[in-house]
Amino acid sequence: MRHILLILFLVTHYSVAEETEMCNNINEQFILSSIEQSEVSKPYSPFEIAKEFEVICEVKNPIMMDGLAFQLYKNTVNSSFFIGLYNGLDGSNQLHGPFDR
Repeated sequence: MRHILLILFLVTHYSVAEETEMCNNINEQFILSSIEQSEVSKPYSPFEIAKEFEVICEVKNPIMMDGLAFQLYKNTVNSSFFIGLYNGLDGSNQLHGPFDR
């Protein structure tokens, strides 16, 4: 029984702890205009890039979970910006960038 409670605690903790703030209007416009110009993308896992990238904010529709969600990332090494595109229909992630601001 203790093992089940421990697992529930860990799952709850990690699902709540990673709450990202929503983008303000300026960042949202930057994301939408940059993603339209992007020609290069590569698949990625948000967990793999967490060491090198910092999440700035997120654009998503909380009502439509099977839609698109965008995350604005800042590379901690060279301060360039990247956009993560999450497709809720197939669960894929694509990383676009680098972009200058």
